[in-house]
Amino acid sequence: MSGYLSSRKLGNVKGRMRYITDEKKQENIVDYYNTTDKEFWTILAKESRERHKETKAGGKCCEARELIIGIPQDSNVSAKDICDTFKKRYGVECTCAIHYNKKNKAENKHCHLIFSERKKLSVPETREEKIAMRTYYYDSKGHKCKKSEAVKVVKKGTILQKGTTRYFSDKNEHFKSQKFVYECKEMILRELLKIDWSLRSEKQNKELSEKHIGKNNPKEKYIKQNNKLKQKLKNVCNANDFIINEEKGTSLREFKKDYNISNFSATNYEDNEYKVNYFIKEVQSTYKDRVKNEVKEYNYINGDVNTLDINVNYDNNLNSIKESIISYYEPETKTRSKPRIIEILKEKLTKMLDRIVKLIYIQDSIYIEDKNKIELYQDKVNNNLHIEDSSYEKEQKAKDERGLEL
Repeated sequence: MSGYLSSRKLGNVKGRMRYITDEKKQENIVDYYNTTDKEFWTILAKESRERHKETKAGGKCCEARELIIGIPQDSNVSAKDICDTFKKRYGVECTCAIHYNKKNKAENKHCHLIFSERKKLSVPETREEKIAMRTYYYDSKGHKCKKSEAVKVVKKGTILQKGTTRYFSDKNEHFKSQKFVYECKEMILRELLKIDWSLRSEKQNKELSEKHIGKNNPKEKYIKQNNKLKQKLKNVCNANDFIINEEKGTSLREFKKDYNISNFSATNYEDNEYKVNYFIKEVQSTYKDRVKNEVKEYNYINGDVNTLDINVNYDNNLNSIKESIISYYEPETKTRSKPRIIEILKEKLTKMLDRIVKLIYIQDSIYIEDKNKIELYQDKVNNNLHIEDSSYEKEQKAKDERGLEL
């Protein structure tokens, strides 16, 4: 669920707040925060219902709105962090409950962010009662007309508007828009929760979303196989964006451009299937080259760290090599202090190793067969990484043989 965010209307804001904070109904309430008091929500709900009735809009009254947000399991974000971020951006009161539950071995950490669409006025507005000073006549279109043409009559003395006191502003219509949802995803998912989200990837997921198959649909077989192809392409594109270190959505855009694809409908299945399978082979090739290059870079830096770590002062040749290494990393580290350079490089190696490990796990997403998968292990003596892969081993063997001949 991590990375999920949806918006919905609340017809009973007080009831919803009781539900998300009820320990009997929630498996585990991790955290809760409210930017205001309970009285605020009571007054808001009452005024929202009154104003909804005045406007005669019909339907169910929307007292407030709610965002349901998926949170990464390892995130330490608090309910206060989420509320403060939201209120700072939009200036409205909100309340947040973070929940955690585990069903069918699947862990689910998420939050419910309830917010007001109205701002509380610093000074309440008093609206005087309005009474019809004379009789008015209206036609079928609601326009004033002559008595003989009238279909509606408002008699003199009729109350047109009751006297009321308003504590809140009008609703912010922006909260109803899709643009608002995208803003929240950028603000909360990307900036606060550090989730790799982008508008481009959002649009990509919509473009490759599976088509619903209705009951007794004669094209069910073809739609199913096309849905499977789109899911396959989505997996490969998302994986390739990570492989090539680009923003999500880049691979799909380039794939459509390079292979001249306009849509992914079932009618174009055969042609698209051929192109997708060819694209997967290209991604697999890119993947193996990228892993090998990143492992080589890791080992190169790790070798420099190991050399700098050697505590021998009487070897002039070694000292010369250390000075050369320090000079090489000086522009990047902005220092010539050996301990500081070692510290910076070790931090860099940790990040590099984390990415390489993720690259190894990504092989299923680009459909590499088990017999062709890359395996990685780390030398316990010098911390260098080693690749186990049939093609890579052949390549290394050939290099060794050429070295022996020389």
